[in-house]
Amino acid sequence: MLSSTSFLNSLLTGIKVCSLACCLLCCGARAEAAQPGTDRRIAVFPIENLSGAPAPLRELDAGLVAVLKSAGMPTVETAAVENFINSHQVRYLGGIDEKTAALLSTETKAEFVLITSLEFYNEVAPPKFSLISRLVSLHDIPEIVWMGSAGIAGDDAPGILGLGLINDINDLREKGFESVVTSLGRYIQDAPAHKNQVISGAKGEETFRLDDLIKGIKSEKRLLTPVSEPRQGPVLEENQYTAEDMQSNMNGKGIFFQSRYNPVGWYNSKETLRNREHTIAIIPFFNRSTRKHAAELQALHMALQLVDKHVFRVLELGVIRDRMLNMHVIMNSGVSLPNIDLITISLGSDLLLNGVVFDYLDTVGYGSPPRVDFSIQMFNREDKRILWSSHSSNQGDDGVYFFDYGRIATAAALTDKMCHALVQRLAENAGE
Repeated sequence: MLSSTSFLNSLLTGIKVCSLACCLLCCGARAEAAQPGTDRRIAVFPIENLSGAPAPLRELDAGLVAVLKSAGMPTVETAAVENFINSHQVRYLGGIDEKTAALLSTETKAEFVLITSLEFYNEVAPPKFSLISRLVSLHDIPEIVWMGSAGIAGDDAPGILGLGLINDINDLREKGFESVVTSLGRYIQDAPAHKNQVISGAKGEETFRLDDLIKGIKSEKRLLTPVSEPRQGPVLEENQYTAEDMQSNMNGKGIFFQSRYNPVGWYNSKETLRNREHTIAIIPFFNRSTRKHAAELQALHMALQLVDKHVFRVLELGVIRDRMLNMHVIMNSGVSLPNIDLITISLGSDLLLNGVVFDYLDTVGYGSPPRVDFSIQMFNREDKRILWSSHSSNQGDDGVYFFDYGRIATAAALTDKMCHALVQRLAENAGE
């Protein structure tokens, strides 16, 4: 039999063990509550360099992963991702196809992959840094669920006496990483639902009619508004809003002013689609500019705004690239009707978007402002008609008159504003 002293010691030891177990359980519960997405792990692919110039990619990869971990993101270990890439000889890191997505999900237990592209990297004062990231689901046909970008320069906000200038590229890229990761964190915490919208006829007068398109085909003159014409500031759109709209605007219920980043010309077919969620496939853009990878960058920024609107399901660009390679789809000057059928039917998408990039200019130092010039077209699979066609052209100092206030320093920030205005215009022509 145990003595009273031994019995007391055993009792105290049991109480301590129970207390420790309770503390561990409570701490685990609090940690699980603080990170609701810990079971939805993210595999982080190495950064793809689309800048057209050398860049310290290893340092950038480590910097991005460090910011993700400091933000508490549930990421797969870098070594596991590198082992997967080496073992399966994954050579293209700017996207992911269905087969690779399935293998990545099985072997690393990841539900998403984060794909990041470096757009611009310049250390000359003022330094400039641009990148664009997307989160891709790894289930079924991979689709883009979130996108974020950062296009920043050291002189974006110089402030009084230049106190806000950033002269160190390391500080600038840290700021860019934090901006993108903060946006990703908001998505993980509260993923927004898709809106069930359709593309319908335009409200009000069109910028140009079908007759104008036919005349443009017969002549060598360009249909679109010449870029050389002076661009006005924010103006009230004529023939689109009534007196009641004006009164509503005065009451603070809406602002009906046209953005200076709106397309310079657009066409809407006035075709109404069935009221259901639509899947869009963005096929590779054509590059008519002097910048390498301009077409890939423009397609990414268009995808960003489409994803951000939560109106369409946007298929992963790597899936589309893989299907087109397997089907030997070659587009020399544009997409053909057989190509529309091949791509949309094989992917199960009902909308297809492509475009042409004419100019995509970033500048070094205190040079001329960036310039972006592109056009897009959207097709409907059912009747092969063009639902939307537009042309956009801007430069970083549009609408800037005093002390460079509002000047945009990077092509990434400029094209984001242009694509946002374009998708907003397209969404205004959506009906329930």
